[in-house]
Amino acid sequence: MKKTAKDLWRLFDWLDSSFDAGKWWPAETRFEILVGAVLTQNTAWTNVEKAIVALRSDGLLEASALLAAEPERVAELIYPTGYRNTKAVYLREISRWFLNFDGSVSGLGDEDVRSSLLSVRGVGDETADDILLYAYNRRVFIYDLYCRRFFKATGIGDFSSYRQAKTAIDPAVREAEFSLDQLQLFHGLIVEWGKQFRANPLLLSESRALQ
Repeated sequence: MKKTAKDLWRLFDWLDSSFDAGKWWPAETRFEILVGAVLTQNTAWTNVEKAIVALRSDGLLEASALLAAEPERVAELIYPTGYRNTKAVYLREISRWFLNFDGSVSGLGDEDVRSSLLSVRGVGDETADDILLYAYNRRVFIYDLYCRRFFKATGIGDFSSYRQAKTAIDPAVREAEFSLDQLQLFHGLIVEWGKQFRANPLLLSESRALQ
């Protein structure tokens, strides 16, 4: 069944009254958001926080410094996030992109920025949308694993991939006309729901009641 803006607003209101997302995305600079978006792939945010602290201590949370750093040193610093050698390469690539394109993003449309990001090694749909929403304040919805679990639990849909969810739900998101702040909060609230989901068995029953 086709989902509507009304369905999304109902879920947003329930999340907003039930959880506290805190500050999301937690970062001090735009470039730090890009770094976090790469590092959070296939790992918990607590591991990303450890890596961010280590990179900051080494003065590597600036694009030029990170690009110039020895890959082995970067890999050592981001060890808690897993796939350290691969992610060290990805961080070099996103650093290069940032230095080349950050200054021109304001003059580009959402899809142009997204396409540019997707051309970067190590940046997929979710990472690109994370960067669009939080680093460049573009109104996009994040269909990460937490979101897809939430949509399944609440009857919105059972989506096996990011793109499948995006294709199915984006029309309702546009219809809902969420503000930038609301889209950022929506994602943060879903993340909080996901973090509590395993620890609180009753949460599944409460979520299913929204169907």
